[in-house]
Amino acid sequence: MSAFGGALTGFFSLLLRPFENGQAFAGIIFISVLTGAVMLFLFKATSNQAAMKVVKTKISAYFLEMRLYKDDVAAVMASQRRILAANMGYMKLALIPAVVMIVPVLLIMAQLNLRYAYIGLEPGQTASVKVTLEPGRDVVSEGITLSAGQGVEKASPAVRIQSLEEIDWKIKVEKTGIHNLELSSSAGRMSLPVFAGTKLIPVYATFKKASIWESLLTPGAPAVPATLPIRSIEIKYPARSFGFGLFDLSWLWTFLIVSMAFGVVLKFVFKVE
Repeated sequence: MSAFGGALTGFFSLLLRPFENGQAFAGIIFISVLTGAVMLFLFKATSNQAAMKVVKTKISAYFLEMRLYKDDVAAVMASQRRILAANMGYMKLALIPAVVMIVPVLLIMAQLNLRYAYIGLEPGQTASVKVTLEPGRDVVSEGITLSAGQGVEKASPAVRIQSLEEIDWKIKVEKTGIHNLELSSSAGRMSLPVFAGTKLIPVYATFKKASIWESLLTPGAPAVPATLPIRSIEIKYPARSFGFGLFDLSWLWTFLIVSMAFGVVLKFVFKVE
């Protein structure tokens, strides 16, 4: 599964490479439009279009019936019941295509989250590193330390909070690039990448033990070694958002709105029921 996740990450890196240097907004629009088209194709390919057309024709007829017999309360209520039943039938026909579409949409969203949820740090900017230990572990006796490599430095000593089973540090980047931190204890060690700069590349903000779920959500992220008494690690990067006049939207809302809007437009072009 990790190999599949890595291959998918490589594919998206190639797909979004034209937008890598400062073209994040154009990149999210491009992938949203592409996703809308792909999802529409999957919906059409996996649905019974003929049956859906029949149901929609019936619904239109029932609405017309309501207008024609608007003064007959019994007839209007009967038409409403038939419309409700027809809508339920349409939803039943759409269930299988919706299930088929869920998997690719989740995989796409996981890839976009890696690139659009956060922005890399700027030179001179600080961020916190939070290590959460496994339940029952002592934040002092475990002897967990953090050391910094070239391009990044520790900006504060460790703050150990036993009530939260948490250890925190402040770090500061000195130049753009991908730098390394190293967590170590008597039980083992691991290296953490720190991303500095504005390039549209995967930014790993959380690290956990290896699992199928994590390999799909954060493919390519270093896994916390099983020997370390650590539940999770978090580097707090600035959140990314896109400005639309008087308000800002996260990448998720931007993606959903653009992909669904484009899907609606194409629905009429390609005559999808």
